[in-house]
Amino acid sequence: MLTHTFVHLPGLGPSTERRLWAAGILTWDDFLSAPTPPLASVKAPMWREELIASKERLAAGDADYFGARLPPAESWRLFFDFRNHLAGVDIETDGTPRNEVTAVSLYDGRDTVRTYAHGQNLQDFVSDILEKKVLVTFNGRCFDAPVLRSHLGASLPKAHIDLRNVLTAIGIKGGLKKCEVHYGVDRGDLTGADGYFAVVLWREYVKTADPALLETLLAYNAADVLALPVLLAHAINDLLDTTPFADQYRLPIPAPGENPHAPDPGVLRRLAWAFSRK
Repeated sequence: MLTHTFVHLPGLGPSTERRLWAAGILTWDDFLSAPTPPLASVKAPMWREELIASKERLAAGDADYFGARLPPAESWRLFFDFRNHLAGVDIETDGTPRNEVTAVSLYDGRDTVRTYAHGQNLQDFVSDILEKKVLVTFNGRCFDAPVLRSHLGASLPKAHIDLRNVLTAIGIKGGLKKCEVHYGVDRGDLTGADGYFAVVLWREYVKTADPALLETLLAYNAADVLALPVLLAHAINDLLDTTPFADQYRLPIPAPGENPHAPDPGVLRRLAWAFSRK
């Protein structure tokens, strides 16, 4: 999809991109091979140079180049060229102003979920994230990414698909759980649990060192990242309908991956009151 994309060019917005597509300029090569500039704009020569650079950066696998140039709502276009380098990330914190990181989950969108817990292996995340090229989060631009950088010193990809931005562009607003409900994502035993529940779990774990509490927290955190590919596929398909490329790129909707952790039934019963605290 990136080779059909023009909104990463300086001063070229969605309406101009649609004009290009309508005129038969569907790819970068179409623009570059046109006998006359496709648009009567003083910026056309600059856009030409930018597209030549774009071809070079895409061939080099430079996701950060495009991540820095795409509007946040259009970051979904990174998916097709970098689907094998995605890092679905979600964090939990202790609920204090300091935002101490208590758990992190990292999902490749296919079959591997790695989890990290405060006091155990959080620093492993800092090295593991270096393998990835595109961050996928929900509200991570405002929260997860800044906290990971400031608290763990993590070097995160600049290429970032924040699903909150992407979903808002198609009129789907609210928190992650509300968006999951919109698309029919089932959390099973964790249905109704929210960020406050995660805070309660951590505080109880600090008091008691009960491993069942940590296991439940990690299960909750992993459920967040497992939902991201489902929401992303739905959002991409909806957004493709506004382009000429829907039939070419439409995605099957994946089932949520397998959670490596299981919420403890006793913990869920004992802390059931936290589910309804908003």
